[in-house]
Amino acid sequence: MPSSTLASVEPPSNVLVVANCRGTAPACTDPPSAGGPVAELRVSFADEEPPAGDPETNSAVMGIIAVGDVLRAAAADNTPDYTAPFVVDAVDDPTDLSALGVRISAFCEAWDGDYQIRVCFDSLDRLLRHAEHEQAFHFTYVLAKRLTDVGALAHFHFDPTGHDERTLSTFGTIFDDVIIDDGFDLGVPEATDEEVASMLSTIDNGTERSSEPPRVAEEATDDEIARLLGN
Repeated sequence: MPSSTLASVEPPSNVLVVANCRGTAPACTDPPSAGGPVAELRVSFADEEPPAGDPETNSAVMGIIAVGDVLRAAAADNTPDYTAPFVVDAVDDPTDLSALGVRISAFCEAWDGDYQIRVCFDSLDRLLRHAEHEQAFHFTYVLAKRLTDVGALAHFHFDPTGHDERTLSTFGTIFDDVIIDDGFDLGVPEATDEEVASMLSTIDNGTERSSEPPRVAEEATDDEIARLLGN
């Protein structure tokens, strides 16, 4: 059964948040309490408002990755100071999933062991505007594994408006839990093994990949992340 709030989900977990109003989605407004310092990473696309957060957040540090923000990417330092209370990074090309994966992995590597990591990815439907479904699925699958490896509690927003049921069902197989906004009278249909294999097997204009789900080692390097998340 889908969870009703993120507060009921224990890390490490990857959660799919199905809602059409990402700024007011429960996952962003009722985070669970944490026993130690929290590091929060928000990934948002430049042509979309970042998700609204609780002004009383207990995050010790916060990072933002702006995707598709050319000006911010040009002005950003080559190596962000991940120990700063507020860290901003950017990926200028929203179709460059390899670069995005490396940026997220760098935050995880810097924070792992010192903080309880929380991630807000806003959003999968925006990602699908810049990548083929197979590429976006492969990216999300590998990224979710990476976030699990560092013990993160991550949620990914998805507005199903304009997407068919098959898209929701196949992406739903990646996640440990699902939160569905009350405004949607739907469930997450179960994808078949054939549908998942199809998403994983052929991407990038005919480049063949095994239907075996990709694996990311706990100590994966940026080069390995780039290779696995590459277009």
